[in-house]
Amino acid sequence: MRRGRLSRRSLIIVILAGFFSLISIFLDQQVIQQEDKVRNIDIEVQNKIEKINELDINSMSVLMLEDRIQMMTNYYSFYSTLFYKIFLHLEADVDFKKHFNENAKNYITYFIHTDIQDIIYDLSAVHNDLTNMSFYYYAYQDKVIEERVKKLLKFENPLKESLLKKIKNPNFKSEDLSSNEVYLIYKSLFQLNKQFALSIKTLNDISNYFDKEQEIVENKFNKAKVNSKKIKISKNYFILLSILSQIISLLALLFLFRNIIKENLQK
Repeated sequence: MRRGRLSRRSLIIVILAGFFSLISIFLDQQVIQQEDKVRNIDIEVQNKIEKINELDINSMSVLMLEDRIQMMTNYYSFYSTLFYKIFLHLEADVDFKKHFNENAKNYITYFIHTDIQDIIYDLSAVHNDLTNMSFYYYAYQDKVIEERVKKLLKFENPLKESLLKKIKNPNFKSEDLSSNEVYLIYKSLFQLNKQFALSIKTLNDISNYFDKEQEIVENKFNKAKVNSKKIKISKNYFILLSILSQIISLLALLFLFRNIIKENLQK
């Protein structure tokens, strides 16, 4: 059987059709690769959103705890000093004492010893709440900050054990306290309140840490979004070029068939 030979023109058209078919296949592969990149970036963006939310929640928790402690330390700083000053005046200032009844000193002593019990309770309560907050268990990159978080609001009662047992006794009366014992309670109250004040500085540093971390993650998030947009644009260009290559390849085949028919008719 005799085989027909392609003319030079038909051969060129076949080569063009094949070339643009290969270009179309190559561009389709590029589209698939771009889709994989977009998918990975979208996952990265979602992870960044979750990270930003986590950091924001931790920062808000720290700030709320800081505000709570600030109110407590302001309260104890004001009233503990006020009560003790009144106590000293009631002991030493006769003219000042005239303005109060005979039980005033006992009342003030009661307020002071109540404050020491309240601040011990508040320190323990805030520390327990702290250990239930997410930022307490956060994986800090800065190990110094992490160590400060773990030590936050941990305290030792400065009161002597004997005095502590005395004021915790159910039969305790404020008038049973000597002037020196009242001073020791006030001094301990001041030292315990100092724990609140020191924790505010630590909480402020922790809040700044989360703010910086959030800023870093947000910058990475913004870069990922821009990168995702660029890749999506590139993918669309590849799709358009692939379609154009397919159209050219089909047109080349049509020209090929036309040329073959034309050549056969001429023969």
